Amino acid sequence: MVELSVKKRVIEYVLSKIEAKNQEWGRFLVKDSFDTLDLHITFWAVQESARDLKEVALTPMVEQPELELKLTYAPPSFFLEVLDGRNTPYWQVATVYRVLNNSEIIYDPKGRLKEWVNKINQIKWTPDVIQLKQQTTLSLLQRMEKFIKEDMLADAYIWLIKAAEEAICVPLMKQNSFGLGSAPLLLDTLRDHHNDIFLFFKSLLRIEMFSIEKLEESRRELEKLADRLYLDNIKTDREMWILAAFVALNESEKRLTQSIAAKEYDINLSTRLFETSIGELWQAYFLVAQNPRTEVKLDPWVVGSFWKWFGYPEINEEWFHQKVSIIKDLIK
Repeated sequence: MVELSVKKRVIEYVLSKIEAKNQEWGRFLVKDSFDTLDLHITFWAVQESARDLKEVALTPMVEQPELELKLTYAPPSFFLEVLDGRNTPYWQVATVYRVLNNSEIIYDPKGRLKEWVNKINQIKWTPDVIQLKQQTTLSLLQRMEKFIKEDMLADAYIWLIKAAEEAICVPLMKQNSFGLGSAPLLLDTLRDHHNDIFLFFKSLLRIEMFSIEKLEESRRELEKLADRLYLDNIKTDREMWILAAFVALNESEKRLTQSIAAKEYDINLSTRLFETSIGELWQAYFLVAQNPRTEVKLDPWVVGSFWKWFGYPEINEEWFHQKVSIIKDLIK
C-alpha cells in the first residue's frame, strides 16, 4: 500500500515535469481495484501533442525505489470522441469510462477535466456497438465450428472462450455496464451481480481445476515459450501481441503472489485474486497464440501448451454445442 504522504510527494514530482510546449489539458491520478495491495501509482496526461495512447514508466522515487510510477499520454480526442457520442471502438468507450470514473484530478488549469468527469454518467452504449458484439460472437463461433470439423478441439476451445467473452459483454452493455475488455475485468464485473454468467465463465476458464502449483507451472511454461517466440518474431506482426502477453503474464504472477499472502487475513480477497491470476494467464495464452499471417491463425506450440493446462477429456462435440447454446442465449 502506498502511503498518502508518499502519493502527495509523487504528485508534486510528476506535476513539476509538465512542459508548456506540450499544451497539456490536465492530469488524472487513476485508481483501480487493487490499489491497497500494489506499490504503484498510475497517471493519465491529456496532451494536444499526443497522437495516440502511450504508456511510459517514470523514474522511481529514490526513497522508495520499489514504487512503480506509470504515465499514459492521451490526446484530448480520445475522451472527446466518446463524450460527444461519436462512433468509437467499444474498448475506447470502456476505457474512457473507467479512467474518468476512477480518477482524481490533480492538474486541470482550465477546468476541462472536471467537465468530463461531470459528463461521465451521460455515456451510453449505442445499439450499433452492441450489435457489433453480437456479430463478432457469431463470427467467432463459426471459426470454432470449423476447427471442430477438423478435429482440432484445442483451437476450437480457444475460440469458444473468446466468443464467450464477446457474448458476455452484450447483456452487460444493455445494462450500461463498462467493466469490459478482458477476462479479469469481466470476472470482477460479473462476480457480484451476474452469478449465473460468472459461474459459466469460470467453468470455461477452468478456474476450479487450477491449484497454486499448477498455475505457477503453467505460467512459467508459457513465459519460456513466449520468450522464444518473441526472439523469432521481432519486427513482425506478432511482436506486439507477444509484448502484450508479457504484461498479462506479469500481472498473473503478481496477483497470484498477492492471493497467497491474502489467505491469512481475507479468504474472499484471496479467491478473487486467484481467479484474476487465471484470467490474466488465459489472456496471455490468447495473445501469444495469435499468428496473423498464417491460415490457422493460432500458433500450434501455444495451442498445445494451452490444451495441456486448460483442456480435459470431457470436451467433445456435444460439450461444445451445449456451451454454444448458452452463448447464443446471451446475445439475444
